Amino acid sequence: TLPALAEEAQYEDSVVEAEGFSHPGRLCDGSRTSYAAAGGPSRVTVSREDGIAALYLEFDRMPQPWTLTDPATGRSLSCGENGFLHEYVDVSALGEPLPTEVVLEFDQGVSIGELYAFSEGTLPDWVQRWEPPCERADLLLISSHSDDEQLFFAGVLPYYAVERELSVQVAYVVQHFEANGAADHQRPHEQLDGLWTVGVRHYPALSQFPDLYAKSSHRDTALSQALAVYERAGYTYEDFVDYLTWCIRRFQPLVVVSHDLDGEYGHGTHVLCAAALGDALTRAADPGQDPDTAGEYGPWQVEKTYLHLYPENPIVMDWDTPLESLGGKTPFQVTQEGFACHKSQHWTWFYRWIYGTSSKPIQRAADITSYSPCLYGLYDTQVGPDLVGGDFFEHVQTYAQRAQAEAERLAEEERQAQERAEAERQAEAEREAQQRLQEALEAQRRLRTGVEAGLLAALVCVMILMIRLIRRRNRR
Repeated sequence: TLPALAEEAQYEDSVVEAEGFSHPGRLCDGSRTSYAAAGGPSRVTVSREDGIAALYLEFDRMPQPWTLTDPATGRSLSCGENGFLHEYVDVSALGEPLPTEVVLEFDQGVSIGELYAFSEGTLPDWVQRWEPPCERADLLLISSHSDDEQLFFAGVLPYYAVERELSVQVAYVVQHFEANGAADHQRPHEQLDGLWTVGVRHYPALSQFPDLYAKSSHRDTALSQALAVYERAGYTYEDFVDYLTWCIRRFQPLVVVSHDLDGEYGHGTHVLCAAALGDALTRAADPGQDPDTAGEYGPWQVEKTYLHLYPENPIVMDWDTPLESLGGKTPFQVTQEGFACHKSQHWTWFYRWIYGTSSKPIQRAADITSYSPCLYGLYDTQVGPDLVGGDFFEHVQTYAQRAQAEAERLAEEERQAQERAEAERQAEAEREAQQRLQEALEAQRRLRTGVEAGLLAALVCVMILMIRLIRRRNRR
């Protein structure tokens, strides 16, 4: 049976049976880093007496599409189509009454870390209900690794995703299912947990590149070392440029934010990311480059690109103002909570960098002096330089603002069209009234002319009669 969770929708007392899996007991052992795997077709049957309202699966590896069925009614749902590592399934969508048993069928093999079946009720906050990646992103944050987005870009995600309510997309240069040749069953989960904690709701984009390590205090050396380790793994610099070109064209961001050209502390992948991004910005805007993505998404010109610690056109970001949207916390404090999810990295110097020590804790982003998360520079702009600073979106209208402006423009056009139509109706009514008046005057004129002619004819007749009478009298 699954463990209990008090005061929320319940998942205790659920019964899970699996076919075709190695170690099926790991499906609900409370540890998602231990996993049950099936190499071919397999199925899981879940039942609970009070009905199943929702499922939450934490896969060990991204799943292929799979099917959920209520065997009592034959009703089914198609699942796994987005390939989310953490997948929420609204079982109530099958209709009333809630099924007391559901069957999960996997045709192509699957690896599952943990499975929860919930009754009706309020779901706990840790249940992640991911939205698909952005169709159009206001902000695209390109992070080399899982945890860089919580460290060197501290404050960015909670501020723009929650406080500003923008469409924020995160894209990672490497994936963490494999690191330095070894499988990793922890960091992919930490990645999603951290994003969810800071308010990101659009599922991140992941590359195919493994996490390999190279480091140097000199930019060129760091880049050449990174390229060397990736070339040994079968990847070239152009592969990275292609991936970032795809990201830009796929998400059509208005603003892009990414790493320091020197790789912050000299990490070769950070340097590789920043270098490849510079080429990808140019390539993405050129319809003649990379015809596959150009044909699928079209070329795309990013309006503004900021790099961390870039010395030209510098701006200072404020991540230390408490915000009501963040429950009175600052964006930096929320990001500290995001990095808390990356427990596998807490042994590194990053832990002291973002939290400080027990005797000297760091509570403000502005207190961090090395690789400050508050310092950026405007690397590329199509809308002119920043004049005020402190906002990546200076001189840039978000997609929501553009949609609002377009709606207002269409409404104004509709209003003007209605006014023109009303004016035309009034003018037509006036023309018709004038025409009727002219016709009435003409009829009156004709009537008057006819009466006058009749009177004249009668007078002539009278005169003729009088003449005849006079002639008769004269003959006598």
